[in-house]
Parts: sequence; structure tokens; C-alpha cells
Amino acid sequence: MKDSYEDEGNMSSHSSIGDIKTEDIHRIKNEIPDKISSLEHSSSNSIKELLHHVRTAYAMLLDKSFSLHWKSKALLISGLLYFLLPTDLTPDFIPLIGYIDDAAVLTAIFKSLATDIKKYRIYKGL
Repeated sequence: MKDSYEDEGNMSSHSSIGDIKTEDIHRIKNEIPDKISSLEHSSSNSIKELLHHVRTAYAMLLDKSFSLHWKSKALLISGLLYFLLPTDLTPDFIPLIGYIDDAAVLTAIFKSLATDIKKYRIYKGL
């Protein structure tokens, strides 16, 4: 299966990686930087750790020079989309606990993609 979002100029709005749509990729590209900006001044260590995961997932996903299996891409996309949802399992606007579920989802994804993440960090010299 082709990783269809790699050449977005040739895709219809319904092209996908598995069940991930082109619109999902565009949403991630457009909304993740703003959500990171809105949280990066937090003094919470948990939020800082969450943002570290989000930045890494975002970079891995969009780095066209790094080869990543489509299943790994689908997991990263799913995790980032979950992070963008303001009213998920624990709504983000609830002080102190709003991002607990986001952190749990991204931590689970990072554990399942530990090998890919390690390769990416080595590849980028991080």
C-alpha cells in the first residue's frame, strides 16, 4: 500500500493511509503548532513531557526524509488527532487533569513505536 499523503498534490480528499484521510494530515499540519504554542508556557512537568511527545510525533510524521512504515504513521496520526480533540475522554479545559488521557494515549503509542522513535532520534542526532 502506498503512503498516499507523501505526495499530497496528487491526492483526492478521500485518499488515505489505512483509514486516515488527507484532511487528517492537513488538520495536524495546521493545528498542532497552535496547540503546542498555547501550552508551551505551562509550568507543569506533565504538560512539558506531553509536548515533547507531540513535537517528536509531529516531526517524525512530517519528515519526508525519514522512512516510516504506514502502520507507524497511522498510529502517530491517530495520537496527534486525539491530542487535538478538546472534548475527548477527559476534556482538555478541565484544569490539572484535562490532558491526562492525551498523555496516556501518546505514551502508549510511543511505547509501541519505541524502535521507530529510537531510529528517528539517531537519524536526527537527538
